[in-house]
Amino acid sequence: MRRECGAGGEPGQSGMATQSNPLQKLSPNKIRAYKQAPWREQTRLLAIGLAAIFGLMAMLGLFIFTGAQAAEAGLRVQSLIRERDRLLRRLESQESDLTQKQSEDWMRNRAKELGFVPVGAKDLDFLSVAQEPPPTPVPVSPTSFLYSGQEIALAPAYRETLLEWLLGFIRPKGGK
Repeated sequence: MRRECGAGGEPGQSGMATQSNPLQKLSPNKIRAYKQAPWREQTRLLAIGLAAIFGLMAMLGLFIFTGAQAAEAGLRVQSLIRERDRLLRRLESQESDLTQKQSEDWMRNRAKELGFVPVGAKDLDFLSVAQEPPPTPVPVSPTSFLYSGQEIALAPAYRETLLEWLLGFIRPKGGK
């Protein structure tokens, strides 16, 4: 335990709490051995005040910065909404023009402008087209799909699958 010394250097003579009298209160003047100089206290208070002011300024700067970003984002959203509305009006206008151009009256007028004339049933010529040729059978082995190009020329031994090779090995070449 630490014992405080008074002005005379003797333990227990300073009026502070001692082992013999633990309930005696310490006086504020006796806590330090000497009183701080006034300029040190003022400097300490000034530093605390400036730190608080700088902290508040940093918080306000952060609030202003985020507010400016939010305002900028809001303006960008409004700009995009205006652009979307302009594009929607343009799309509606183009759809209206297309609908008008697909009408029968417009097509007849345009055909007359290009020099076309109405045709009667006697003026029409019909062509008969032969029936579609029958589809060619497609081999189902995986190698036929892999090497279907003409530019790939591989020996048949490299194109057959293991199953085909086993079947060819089990069955004689001449019979089925």
